[in-house]
Amino acid sequence: MSDKAPEVDFDHHSTEYARDPWAVNIALNSSTPVAHSSHHGGFWLVTGYDQAAQVAHQPELFSSAHEVPNVEGRPQGTVVPASSFRGLPLEIDPPEFLAWRRALNGFFSPPAARKLRPRIQRYATWCVDRCIADGEIDLVLDLSNPVPALITLDMVGLPLDDWEIYAEAVHALVYTLPGTPEFARVEAGFAQLVAEVRELIPKRRAQPGDDLLSFLTQLEIEGEPISDEDIVAVCNAVIPGGVDTTTALLANTFDYLDRNREARRRLIESPELIPRVCDEFLRYYTPVMGAGRTVMADTTIDGCPVGKGERVLLSWAAANLDAKMFADPEVIDLDRDAHKQAAFGLGIHRCIGRHIARMDFEVMVGEVLRRMPDYQIVAGAAEKYPTVGQINGYVKMPARFTPGPRIGPAAATAAALSSSMER
Repeated sequence: MSDKAPEVDFDHHSTEYARDPWAVNIALNSSTPVAHSSHHGGFWLVTGYDQAAQVAHQPELFSSAHEVPNVEGRPQGTVVPASSFRGLPLEIDPPEFLAWRRALNGFFSPPAARKLRPRIQRYATWCVDRCIADGEIDLVLDLSNPVPALITLDMVGLPLDDWEIYAEAVHALVYTLPGTPEFARVEAGFAQLVAEVRELIPKRRAQPGDDLLSFLTQLEIEGEPISDEDIVAVCNAVIPGGVDTTTALLANTFDYLDRNREARRRLIESPELIPRVCDEFLRYYTPVMGAGRTVMADTTIDGCPVGKGERVLLSWAAANLDAKMFADPEVIDLDRDAHKQAAFGLGIHRCIGRHIARMDFEVMVGEVLRRMPDYQIVAGAAEKYPTVGQINGYVKMPARFTPGPRIGPAAATAAALSSSMER
């Protein structure tokens, strides 16, 4: 490309982008894979797959680090515009990042995800049981949001008595427009969750259990115990990352299967296909639309000069629609080999929770197709996020189906259900 990238009127938080991000992303990656936008203080927009990979594989030049409070020209993390929260280990760079990642891998590895499967299944069954006799369910608020929230809070070690408050706060945080009074209210709700984490830290230091929070209170990085602030920062990343990203993927999948009955029939008749098609749904319905970086030295992206201190937005959603990588990107093809999809990011900062997200997808799609195979989303009742700047999902998705029997253990609350399960 030329040594001067074009200026584009692109705002990932705009209603115009939310209306049809697929068309916008394909238009951008096919004509201007590197461009500049003046919105949100100005940032470089990278929409081509190869160009995004170039940036993601150079953490020494394009930093994920986050210095709080945010200062122009200094590393501002992975959200554009910058968040007021810092997330670990996502928002640190090598070599420190590698030590953190090695320490945390045990909680997020494929074996760990397989070990979690029975708990995911029990939570999914419990959530469906609460609606199955009525023949009505909100596929977001009653299932796709609660189950990832329950498993994430349970894994972290937070009490489940207030799980609905926390799940709603995390859900709303990603679709509420930054800079609005409503966003301030939502951030306050998330701050309540953070306060709960802070209160539990000394208790877990004194009496550690087998949860992530306990592990963090005993963790040492390069021979030094990590601080309370670092523990909070890990939870800042793990809780939102483990909840609404999966919620968005599931909601979009259920919407697609509502509109494409042949694809639904195929998965009902061959449930072993569900794990295999996960990559294609991740590719097309990329939950985390992009990730921010801060330029650490004057350099170039695909030949385009970028300056130290400038911000870059890597559009994973656009990269996943790059025809050079995925033929006919605007089509969902259940037979496509989409394992190179960038929905979990590229490079060393690839999502640490991806194996658990896949397990959530497999269990919950299977649960819905097995127990409510004829579900129909109520016409005009589903509500998409007003902004997809961070996550592309749904606020709600009411549906109806033929009522069925409850099959799980009787438990009045999620806390009671959790206490009845073996870890």
